[in-house]
Amino acid sequence: MEKDISLNIEILSETEDDKQRISSPTEIRFVMHYIAEKGNRVALYYGNQSEFILTTTLAADDTGLWLEQSPHPSLNLRVANSDHLTFVSSHLQIKVQFTANQVWSVKYQGRPAFYLPLPDSLYRLQRREYFRLATPVLKPLRCIINKQASPDTKPLEYIIMDISCGGVGLTCMESDSELTPGSSYPDCRIELPDLGTIKGTILVKNMVELAPRSGTVHKRAGCEFKNLDSASSILLQRYVTNMQRKKT
Repeated sequence: MEKDISLNIEILSETEDDKQRISSPTEIRFVMHYIAEKGNRVALYYGNQSEFILTTTLAADDTGLWLEQSPHPSLNLRVANSDHLTFVSSHLQIKVQFTANQVWSVKYQGRPAFYLPLPDSLYRLQRREYFRLATPVLKPLRCIINKQASPDTKPLEYIIMDISCGGVGLTCMESDSELTPGSSYPDCRIELPDLGTIKGTILVKNMVELAPRSGTVHKRAGCEFKNLDSASSILLQRYVTNMQRKKT
């Protein structure tokens, strides 16, 4: 089971709604299967933001999920009669939230349970720190930046030190002056093995000198992804998730 996070309902702005919504059926199934497999806590809201039951996901398949019922029959009845439900849980320390108009009281392996069909979309609400994933050393990821100064200009290529759903850390030589804090680079691509290529803009946030190991001083350029399209965001989330699962 993952470390507990706050399971309060998040109110989204219009911008956040677009940015943090997942509509891919494959991704939705993956997230729900993971929550069920890990036994993560679930808050199922059936009224206002103070009316909910704490439960767990008993199982999930490609059509829906089964939740354990409350030990209080009166609360279960209120859940079953509600026409506005909000499911809140976590996936890899990131809050997951979606709404539903109906839930069914059923039996699962002989136990009282609630059944919810899989939603058409859900939100992964990553508000603060992104999980930073160290990239493989033997076959590192590389960030290719096309500067577009002229047709003959060669792309810049940097080894990626770490990556998250929010950005990347790029390894630079001490003398490197191509990347400067505050600058944006709009034509970047990163090949993710077995998944595909993400494309977008990076904004250099900071430059930190690293302690030398072999006598050569390196720097880490901390970069933030800006305006990734939904396809690139999904590929990146899938890569980070796959690598985390391999480490556990």
